[in-house]
Amino acid sequence: MKSEIATVIFDCGQVITHRQNKDIARAMADLLGIPWEDFPRAYVSVRGEYDRGSLDALTYWGMVAAPYGKPVDRELAGQLAVLDMDSWFSINIEVVDTIIRLKNEGYRLLMLSNMNWEGKERMFGPARIAQDRDWIAAFDEILLSCDLGLIKPEPEIYRICLEKARAEPERCLFIDDMPGNIAAAQAAVMRTILFREGMPLGTMLAERYGLF
Repeated sequence: MKSEIATVIFDCGQVITHRQNKDIARAMADLLGIPWEDFPRAYVSVRGEYDRGSLDALTYWGMVAAPYGKPVDRELAGQLAVLDMDSWFSINIEVVDTIIRLKNEGYRLLMLSNMNWEGKERMFGPARIAQDRDWIAAFDEILLSCDLGLIKPEPEIYRICLEKARAEPERCLFIDDMPGNIAAAQAAVMRTILFREGMPLGTMLAERYGLF
């Protein structure tokens, strides 16, 4: 390996997966009778606790819908949970190919993601294989908020991540799409990339960090 980087840490949503599908998000809003202009705010209102694993899907969707007077039973919560995962798990095959290439080059790979139980089930199930690539198998460690009871950007989740990284913080590269998560990683002395859809990640890793 040419680079000083030893461990690369990936977020999942909007890094390994594409941006959330807005048409499916609108379908969720319609099921709940929430105006589309209000839905993004309602959707994220208690998302952190859902991703932490402290709320199940029924409770989460009930809390999202409550201000709009929409009752949510288990059947509706199940429908919403499926749509929710459908909206997120479109895999970015270019990023997956970069992950597999990093693995083949001998780098240690971690995933650090805010993800609820339904997301974990989808990721390890139907979303695991993308165009014949088992991208999950490339990771040495997968750290999910629902398993840890912690969410980014809480400092403790980065401490745990660095323990699993098996490298000094300055030899860890953290890739995420959220500025707040990037700032927390920088506070932990990691190197960082703020990811954006369409970013030529492989080229950036080669040119900026010498990973290939």
